[in-house]
Amino acid sequence: MRICIDIEWKDHVVCILGAGKVALRKARQFSEAGAQIYISSLEYDVEFEGLSVTRCSYSQLIQALDQAALAIAATNDRLANERFVQEAKKHHVLVMAAQKEVGQDCFSMVEVRKQDLVLACHTQGAYPLANRAILNDWQDRLQDLKIIREHLQDHRHCEKILNLNPEHLSFLCSLLKTQKGIVVLMHGNASQRAKRQAENLCREIQEKHQCPTTFFFMAAKLQEISLEDLCLILKDLKVKVHFVALFWTQGHYMHQIQTTLERVHFPLQRIPIDAGAFVGPDETLIQHTHPVPEGDQSVVVSMLDSPFLRKQYPNSRFIACLEQEEIIERIVHEIHPIS
Repeated sequence: MRICIDIEWKDHVVCILGAGKVALRKARQFSEAGAQIYISSLEYDVEFEGLSVTRCSYSQLIQALDQAALAIAATNDRLANERFVQEAKKHHVLVMAAQKEVGQDCFSMVEVRKQDLVLACHTQGAYPLANRAILNDWQDRLQDLKIIREHLQDHRHCEKILNLNPEHLSFLCSLLKTQKGIVVLMHGNASQRAKRQAENLCREIQEKHQCPTTFFFMAAKLQEISLEDLCLILKDLKVKVHFVALFWTQGHYMHQIQTTLERVHFPLQRIPIDAGAFVGPDETLIQHTHPVPEGDQSVVVSMLDSPFLRKQYPNSRFIACLEQEEIIERIVHEIHPIS
């Protein structure tokens, strides 16, 4: 089992074998941290010219291990790396290596360091390029969380906001500036296409009504946070939120929505959509709420794209309402949010 430890490297000695791209990256990283770098190689990458390192022979590098806190084997020669690793271990020095499984016992991590925050990421060599992207995502997320936390009256909600997805975090940060927003409630699925359709609708609503807009899938398996918890956070932030529900009928989800919103006193507007309007006189309507056997002239109507329904009814014509421009336009213009 490994434990990540944040170490102060100022004035510590780091010995590096090799002077290629890997060695350059490590030398730059530890040099910026204030370490004294001793490095040995037959050839040096041109970028070493502008780096503060001490070049030495291999024997001098081995002698420097007496004062070293870290040794890095960074050549392309696996055997040379293994020999250097074994020498470093004789001096009880922690070791990193360019190749896996040559005896290294520590690993450096890509990091973001702020005044009150340190983020570090390591993918065990599986996807090094992803480290920076992961850190940037988390840095943005934590910044949003910090903004929301500072506005919470009841810090018992701090744990709840950790479960918010990026779309909801961004929505809440924007909501704190405008003090009013719109949340569209609908049944959803795991399809990326369905998510894009919901995002497109929210973008249209936001442009028309000039206030932050987001969507919330009521399907339990897609919820990072419950509707009730989301409402409690919104209430605690003291913002005005107008909820819009898009459902075919007055079923279980609508009952759950109404009960929750009545409890926290948020306004709710329901915009019913007639699924039958999408089928012709000789066609059979199929909805996930009212499944029927598939026929020659059957039409599957769903609010959003649904791979499950497409697979269940492969021979039927499929319609996703939120792909229809006229439906989106109608929803946008029927919304009457609080002033």
